[in-house]
Amino acid sequence: MSPRERRRRLRVLIVDDQRLLVDSLSLALRLEGLDPLVASVADAAGLVELVQADPPALVLLDLDLGGALGDGTDLVAPCVAAGARVLVLTGTTDELWMAAALEQGACAAIDKGIPFDDLLGLVLSAAHGQTVMEPTERERLLHHLHAHRASRARDLAPFESLTPREQQVLRALSLGQTVSHIAEAWVVSESTVRSQVHAVLSKLDVRSQLEAVAAATRVGWL
Repeated sequence: MSPRERRRRLRVLIVDDQRLLVDSLSLALRLEGLDPLVASVADAAGLVELVQADPPALVLLDLDLGGALGDGTDLVAPCVAAGARVLVLTGTTDELWMAAALEQGACAAIDKGIPFDDLLGLVLSAAHGQTVMEPTERERLLHHLHAHRASRARDLAPFESLTPREQQVLRALSLGQTVSHIAEAWVVSESTVRSQVHAVLSKLDVRSQLEAVAAATRVGWL
């Protein structure tokens, strides 16, 4: 292995907005002989370009980055494609969020609230290419994500069967508009709107406009 390749293996890019954690990890990693680098880019594209220009051994990536960096999940795949390993450090308890990061190629998703020595040990293991997440736990999270998507697809299927006009009618009903108001605004007859409302109720298998709006709200279609 060339000196340059070895340096790449030991470089760790930290992408996190918690200053205390970032400073503590930087110091600890440096004492362990690694070369930590704190990301100072202002947007997602800049971060990806930084990783692509000189892939580190490991990217420590928070999921909830806020601002222009946004959702850390979207950064996992580009970093992995560039040749870096990605270890997600997160304070969230949202398993679906963590599973999405794993699906995109993260080697693990760990709680950054665990004792610091334990956290450091996992980061060091990840930087050296070791397994830091039990395969059974990884599979459990991914299965949970896939089951959630299948359930959501079933919930949304009736709404996706609505025609574009029927979807517009349902959205108008959710805003409290009456059939007469919709007809006047769209310059159509009330009988036309009633026919569209009837189609919506039939496809959603509900008995009233209120139930239709409630169902759309419940599954997050609106």
